[in-house]
Amino acid sequence: MRSILQDLTPEFLKILNKDKIYWFEGWQEYKQNRPKIVREYEKQENLNDEKIKEILAKIRRKDFDMFKQDWENNFLEIKKEMVMKLSRNAEHFQLKRGDFVVYIMGLLGLNSHYYIETYYGTVILIDNFYHFLNKKDIKKTIEEAILNFINNTPINPKKALFAKLLSQIEKYIYDNNDKDRVMKKIVETLYKNVDYYNWVGFYLTDENDKNMLNLGHYLGEPTEHVKIPFGSGICGQAASTKNTFVVQDVTKETNYLSCSEKTKSEIVVPILDNDGNVFGELDIDSHKLEPFTIEDSQFLEEIINLFVKKFL
Repeated sequence: MRSILQDLTPEFLKILNKDKIYWFEGWQEYKQNRPKIVREYEKQENLNDEKIKEILAKIRRKDFDMFKQDWENNFLEIKKEMVMKLSRNAEHFQLKRGDFVVYIMGLLGLNSHYYIETYYGTVILIDNFYHFLNKKDIKKTIEEAILNFINNTPINPKKALFAKLLSQIEKYIYDNNDKDRVMKKIVETLYKNVDYYNWVGFYLTDENDKNMLNLGHYLGEPTEHVKIPFGSGICGQAASTKNTFVVQDVTKETNYLSCSEKTKSEIVVPILDNDGNVFGELDIDSHKLEPFTIEDSQFLEEIINLFVKKFL
């Protein structure tokens, strides 16, 4: 069974390392660890900084302390039981769909669960603190939330595939410290698993000429464009503007460097280091017209975000 159940409560409990007057700062640090999830949660609950401060001010330290103790004493067993039930009933819970995951998190105790759209598919977000405060059965909530999702949400095959691949790539990045090896693995994963990614490669900024891109790891037909000046072609434009470029029909692009007659479309995602300098870019060609959707852009940009966070 794929790992669809993750307990992220310990990240939330770090807030208890601070005095109550600094709990809001602790919440902000917590949000930095899971920015897309927590920001969307705040949006769904219509929370701004002042409302969050008000809610935190009303929570007693005693409640947080008891919540932590309850989690430490009981939750590992609860999670084991839930994972076993999901595993034994994989078909019933449609675990092969691949387009959803369950995150158990400490939040502000406002509602039992939420549905958050992310690059990993839909995150079914369970508020562990809510269940503690209201003495609710978190296992029942998890089951009902999954069943509600799968019974009311059509399968998105592309989203499911991207969620699966993103999880694989994230794990590989986390487990490896060699960025050259990681780039090679990213190329292999994308080229072998996405049927319309017919050429996948990295271009990296020349160390001696910061306005030149050099071809790095790639898979697909050989290309004569082993060096591309900034501003030249789709790759050069992405580098000079520092923006993702999506060209659904290369014949309509005046500044296009042709690599193959088979290429019909292209997407290029720049790689910027923490200082905003162009480290390189991820370039993908397709033999299909108009194959790229917003899911492609978000998926590839998140891969680059993970890479930058680890190496740059």
